[in-house]
Amino acid sequence: MPYPSILEDRILASFEGLSPKQRAIARLILDNRYFASFASAAEIGEKVDASAATVVRLCQELGYEGLPDLQQSIRDELPSYLTAVERLEQRLTATTNEQQLPQRVLATDIANLQRTSNALSSAVFDGAVEALTQARHVLIVASGVTAPAAHFLAYSLQVINCRARAVSDGDIVLAVNLAHLTSQDVVVGVGLWRYVRSTVEALERAKAQGARVIAITDSLVSPLARQADFAFEVTAEGVAHSLSITAIVSLMNALVAGVSLHDPARSTASLRRVDAEFHARHLLLE
Repeated sequence: MPYPSILEDRILASFEGLSPKQRAIARLILDNRYFASFASAAEIGEKVDASAATVVRLCQELGYEGLPDLQQSIRDELPSYLTAVERLEQRLTATTNEQQLPQRVLATDIANLQRTSNALSSAVFDGAVEALTQARHVLIVASGVTAPAAHFLAYSLQVINCRARAVSDGDIVLAVNLAHLTSQDVVVGVGLWRYVRSTVEALERAKAQGARVIAITDSLVSPLARQADFAFEVTAEGVAHSLSITAIVSLMNALVAGVSLHDPARSTASLRRVDAEFHARHLLLE
């Protein structure tokens, strides 16, 4: 059978037929392409408690002759600028001086932004903007580290006269909002590994009720992406214990800009009304 040329396309096309171990390896490869491009089959398998033979079988299932063939495809598909990013990361990994920690964190976020930009599909972005613009209501669902980003997106959409709400405070509030979804609504799910069950189930419920679904996540084969009409892959590498949401917020900024520019007259009128209300209620320091 013919196979797509891009690794992630091959994984997406074959994902349903893969075993649980093979799915775990596929996610690992997509999320850690540098590592996967030079590691041995045993080293890759060890990360997900799978055998080297399972790694090789996955490569063949995807249409490659073996692991070296898959690794060459990864190297061929990586854009040239990422080589510079890799060199930067190698230097940062060797840094142990705590005084350089801020620079390391900021440089990691710059790399996250570059990788997210490279993964961005114009067609998916335009489709998501159109869905958000036409939506009767927008419900943004997130938990944990991604919750602040959800509230940022909801507020930013509200300012330009989109009816948006973020839910990150429990199953009861979420259930009430899901109960009233229609095909005219959009649900945005935000989640990173490890994925929160309530967010994934919210997207499943939204899809069942005919709402459009947008996923902002860290893998195109994550449980969120698999429920989405429009899926965005963001890089969220962190320096310490936590993941970074910098790329998520930046992508949300782009979506809000897209919605705003889709109907600039409406956006401008809304901003003027909001500003007038701020002044009428003396909310701002003069």
